[in-house]
Amino acid sequence: MKRVFGFFAVPALALPRFVKRWLVLAIDAFLCVLTVWLAFYLRLGVFVPLSGPVLWPVVVSVVVALPLFIRSGLYRAIFRYSGLPAMVAVARALLLYGVVFAAVFTFYGVEGVPRTIGLIQPLLLFVFVGASRAAARVWLGGLYLSQLGNVALRKMLIYGAGSAGQQLASAMASSPDVRVVGFLDDDERLHGHVQNGLPIYNPLDLAEIVAEAEVSDVLLALPSVSRERRNAILDILKPYKVAVRTLPALSDIVNGKVSMSDVRELDLDDLLGREPVAPNGQLLNLNIHNKTVLVTGAGGSIGSELCRQILKTNPRQLLLVEMSEFALYQIHQELLALLKGERPGVLGVLRGRVIWRIFRG
Repeated sequence: MKRVFGFFAVPALALPRFVKRWLVLAIDAFLCVLTVWLAFYLRLGVFVPLSGPVLWPVVVSVVVALPLFIRSGLYRAIFRYSGLPAMVAVARALLLYGVVFAAVFTFYGVEGVPRTIGLIQPLLLFVFVGASRAAARVWLGGLYLSQLGNVALRKMLIYGAGSAGQQLASAMASSPDVRVVGFLDDDERLHGHVQNGLPIYNPLDLAEIVAEAEVSDVLLALPSVSRERRNAILDILKPYKVAVRTLPALSDIVNGKVSMSDVRELDLDDLLGREPVAPNGQLLNLNIHNKTVLVTGAGGSIGSELCRQILKTNPRQLLLVEMSEFALYQIHQELLALLKGERPGVLGVLRGRVIWRIFRG
């Protein structure tokens, strides 16, 4: 049954957005009628035909609810990603609807309609509308992603079951490209437990986990761990054929929130056996400040970075030597932009003093 619903989720998601909105609008209209009918049953104990006085609450419900839902933005939400904010929006819209509906049928009153209908029907409508949104999230979100996960999703483990790891798992829960299958953590007290529906494994069991779950990536959610411990973890992961990604430093994660854009490949600093050494400004100024500096291979990756750093130390002249005219043109344009102040934070006091030359061998 789960596979059947997951199969039908694919064509449902492929429908044009305006078709989806009209479909949800029709469902809400049907729920308005259904909840009025059920409210009469709960009040009278018998099912009544939708005719005569019963039509009044049906008409009022549809006429009041649908424009109010449209105005509240309920049809702009993406239901497979809806969560607590979407339910809060539903509750607000239904609260206002309940006030209007109760004012008509409970406080004012309509002949042939019990006054309690004005209270029962809004409660039923809130339950049914909320349940429809939750069902859409499970059907179009969870089942659809689980169906894709059985086909081609990359499976990942998160190293670190702390707050950063939990937020990263939540951020990746709706990703159509990857699926988190569990956590790795050094804390023995957590091994064998489940967090947010994901098991926590012992890193020493990684070989078995990678083989059974077909794990292709490991994400290091350890933004505050020491470099020595990070290197030790990388040594543990080295024998396995998994791609290793990491989060930036804790100071770079604003307000403690983690998103997929924070995940990056390991860089050279992550692989150093020590902390990176910051450049000594006094030594650099001693050999560069107010002097003529020549950089060979200025258009290459190393030479171009040297040019950027040299500009910050305020040389008198900067001579660039490069065999490739195109590479020289690129670094020329970039450094001119720096000198013109188009990139804030870089010294621009050498305006017009840079000399560009091409030396051909």
